[in-house]
Amino acid sequence: MEFQFANAWEVIADTIPDRPALICGTRVRSWREYDDRAARIAAALMQHGLGPDAKVGIYLHNANEYLEAQYATFKIRGCPINVNYRYKADELVYLLDNADAQAVVYQSCYAARIWEIQARLPKVKCFIEVADGTENIPVKGRVDYESTIKNHAPMARIERHADEVYMLYTGGTTGMPKGVMYPNGLTCMAFMAGGFSARGIEPPPSLSDLPAKIREIHALGLAPISLAACPLMHGTGMWLGAMMPLLAGGTAVNISSLGLDPDLIWEHVQRLGVTDMAIVGDAFAKPLLGALDAAKARGSPYKIDSLRRIISSGVMFSTEVKRGLLAHHDMTLHDAMGSTEGGMASSIA
Repeated sequence: MEFQFANAWEVIADTIPDRPALICGTRVRSWREYDDRAARIAAALMQHGLGPDAKVGIYLHNANEYLEAQYATFKIRGCPINVNYRYKADELVYLLDNADAQAVVYQSCYAARIWEIQARLPKVKCFIEVADGTENIPVKGRVDYESTIKNHAPMARIERHADEVYMLYTGGTTGMPKGVMYPNGLTCMAFMAGGFSARGIEPPPSLSDLPAKIREIHALGLAPISLAACPLMHGTGMWLGAMMPLLAGGTAVNISSLGLDPDLIWEHVQRLGVTDMAIVGDAFAKPLLGALDAAKARGSPYKIDSLRRIISSGVMFSTEVKRGLLAHHDMTLHDAMGSTEGGMASSIA
């Protein structure tokens, strides 16, 4: 079996089926459930004519469904497309058309926006709506996410290959958004190596060695519980906050509400025993530090001793803020610098 994201996650699901894979609010999905739900969405995508190299736009806030839909796309040998939920009509049409998207998984609060542009997306065969409690304009032909899972049997597992394409769209800071392409297998290997190496464990040289490594990381109590404090629609949140920890047999914690709420983040760390957090520099770190300072000043400091590592990328993570965080708790602060199109450099404190 070759390295490929879906191949790896299927191995992990078979190895630790009852361990938690995804958490959002009170909803916890075990690795068995994560794999099963993704396989059912994959079956629906195939029923709509999608297959190898098909592109699936994921137009969601941080949520378990985001990671399930991504996994489902990898299962059919397709390519997930990260959709910026701040985009307006013309930007969405450009992105989805440029990506050749054949399906869109979207949050119901954005149904009106999908309805507005639907006629301009002739390549899209399937619209899957994730309900979030909002009432909105019904999109023509759309299907409900949970009903889709209920009404489809899991897709049978198939052979997949390392040379399949994975793509991440840039934010467009240097012009229009661009889809940066990566070989799925090499990217999977690199992310897996980062997930294991950060915990002092040699990464598996092949997928046949992965079950033993997953059992080892859990036996040592080192499996990550990772919170992406930044959006999954960007590389920092998805790669560092979700994909790397999941490839190490860990748990991805999601907060679906928009906007940065430092107290809510620290409450999640305290309640769930979060070990890893992904942020975007001082834009996140300063408010997080302020919340820690305020909690300590009022005599009710947050219990964050589970937190082993904060990894930041995207903007400056200043020395004085790092020192402030370390004054509250001894942990590793990993400052990763780079770009979607280029390489990465790191500084660790």
